[in-house]
Amino acid sequence: MTTVSPADTGAELRNPGMGWMLHYYDNVPANYGSRLAPADTLDQWPGLNLVYLRIPWSMVEPEEGVFHWSVLDTPMQRFAARGVPAAFRFSCSESWLDYATPRWVEAAGAKGYRFRPGAGIVADGPFWEPDYDDPVFMAKLERFIALVAQRYDGHPDVAYVDVGSFGVWGEGHTWASTGKAYPTTTIKRHIELHRKYFRKTPLMGMDDFASRPGTALPLTVGRQTRAFDLVVPLAWRGRRFALYAGLWEPGRAENQGRLAPRREQGERRTLLGRLEIAADGKVTATADDSGGAFAPEPAAPADFDVGLAGIRYDRERQPHSLKIALELALRAGPAAGVQPFLHLVDPETGREVCAPPEEREDEDLTRFMAERGLGLRDDSILVQPPPAAYFHAGMAQSFWPRQAVVLESEHYGGSAQRGCWQDGSAFLQAVEDYHASYVSIHWWPHEFLEANRDLVRRINLRLGYRFLPTRVRFPAAVLLGERFPVAWQWRNAGVAPPYRDLFPTLTLKDAAGGLVAVLVDTGLNLRTLPVAALGEAPASGSESVFPLPFQVSAGEYSVYVSVGDELGKPLLALPLADDDGQRRYPLGRCRITGAFAVRLTGAEVRGDQAVLDLAWRVEAALPVGAVPFFHIEQSGKLLRASNAAGADATAVAALRQPGEHPLRVTLSLADLGVVGEAELLVGLWQPDRLGQDDERLIPEAGRGDRRVLLGRLRLESGKTATLEIP
Repeated sequence: MTTVSPADTGAELRNPGMGWMLHYYDNVPANYGSRLAPADTLDQWPGLNLVYLRIPWSMVEPEEGVFHWSVLDTPMQRFAARGVPAAFRFSCSESWLDYATPRWVEAAGAKGYRFRPGAGIVADGPFWEPDYDDPVFMAKLERFIALVAQRYDGHPDVAYVDVGSFGVWGEGHTWASTGKAYPTTTIKRHIELHRKYFRKTPLMGMDDFASRPGTALPLTVGRQTRAFDLVVPLAWRGRRFALYAGLWEPGRAENQGRLAPRREQGERRTLLGRLEIAADGKVTATADDSGGAFAPEPAAPADFDVGLAGIRYDRERQPHSLKIALELALRAGPAAGVQPFLHLVDPETGREVCAPPEEREDEDLTRFMAERGLGLRDDSILVQPPPAAYFHAGMAQSFWPRQAVVLESEHYGGSAQRGCWQDGSAFLQAVEDYHASYVSIHWWPHEFLEANRDLVRRINLRLGYRFLPTRVRFPAAVLLGERFPVAWQWRNAGVAPPYRDLFPTLTLKDAAGGLVAVLVDTGLNLRTLPVAALGEAPASGSESVFPLPFQVSAGEYSVYVSVGDELGKPLLALPLADDDGQRRYPLGRCRITGAFAVRLTGAEVRGDQAVLDLAWRVEAALPVGAVPFFHIEQSGKLLRASNAAGADATAVAALRQPGEHPLRVTLSLADLGVVGEAELLVGLWQPDRLGQDDERLIPEAGRGDRRVLLGRLRLESGKTATLEIP
């Protein structure tokens, strides 16, 4: 057996269902990819594998029933020519365009609102947003979605479609538009509308469905918990922080708007405990009771108490972010707008390091989307700097095991200008926490790559899936007719599964590159390999034994590994060297041999006997009981069959061991009863396997009936004339 342990070359791969996505049309369609020259398909961008068409409905159907399909088809076909699919989002509200929903929808009677960003609904607002529950709007939208799906659903050049019909920019919220609150039932209606027509192409739900206006929870009398999101910057490793919390009322100047807690430890805050980040990034929290135990029912004069309820932290699945949970007890109802706060404080300097944001997770809506097969898209990465770089990694845990997660960063230029981007490492942390399959190029693509080349490389080594055979064992030599054993270990070095069945395959090729054998291990579905957000995922193994195709002949062959479908078609690039151009990668060589080779080295005819000197080469130990047989045959008719008559028994037994062996035998030619030419044939057989497929052993070279031609006899009446050796 040959054992190979391939090394990851560090190559940046492009594989189906994962990669970088170019914003060809952004929320302002003139940015970013649409400014590329028509011939520029970003061939130099490593890992580019999606062109994203995010466009207002009104630019596709400016008049009812009049469609500008070319606005979609042109970039689709441009990038499809190099194997890059497209994804769509059709928005109904924009903060740069007066009518993202076509004006004719309002003219048909759809209810809507004028708005100004930052001011909400105003009569003279420059932009119009529909009422997302309005029946006229929904009817017109349904017809549009139905026709789009009729054209694109299931098309191989379409990777996914966003449910982008709700919210400003199609992001699933109205914070930056009308500020109007909608119930969860509205979101579910828009999801089901898309599911009704897109039955083949995957759909993506928006993370901000869960944090749109109207989802904030007011404080109430009694006990309740609140959770605050924290992304742990890499620079925090090895540090400790004190956790302080309390309540504050926005707009109230006195005491910074903070209310007095039952256990006040300076600045109207309560010390909850300590947060520690180890050198390897592991996070632990410990509660502090130096100010007294938490009171579920605080007594006068204090109106509330706050304590540490714990942290929600999963180092294996979500290593870079967590939620810090507070437990609150209120004796009386607070004023409207009062909310909890959490501060991380440097215990040595007393300086406030950060105030993590409170972000609500809607478990019902999350479950609704996940159960209906949607993937998840988050459009909020690095809008704020670490440690508030993102919020919904916990939400993503309900999606990534079954459907893809897509991450869109803030516009790179704006994020960098505000100091939020920093070195971009939080984007890579998000890839790992969310188990993302796609990430965005949310900027002018050439400029983004130039500024972030090392970050792009590091993300490419983790994004999506990355299959590597860590150990492969296969025969250095195998006998014709025997099975081909393979044992291997595979690892997914990425953060997500491929969301389709994929199988490892060994292929044997001859010296001319022709395919000799394709051996697919359908017992190891690489889709099921575990992933790890941090460190290396464990390898999974499989052992299989393959029958070789009957037409395989003896020879030396190159052995290649690939990953593809159940028929052995290679589909994936692997991080291995020397791709053959068809996504197969060399592992070594294998020799396929017969059990034996035999040739006639000397022959003498003595009257009615033939004395034969044979040279045998045996490749591997043969079964006990295997002996030579000899046939004299004329025109397909067997005239005589005999074993190794007169041969030395010790020499016959030696034939069963590997090596070179001479053997002399004497064959009787008497009474054959024919004249003319006859063939002298030889082979090895197992008498105890008579009638079985393996009765005769397979020679290195010979006939399909497992016999080797030694020579031709010319027979005359009553005697033999000659023996011709071929």
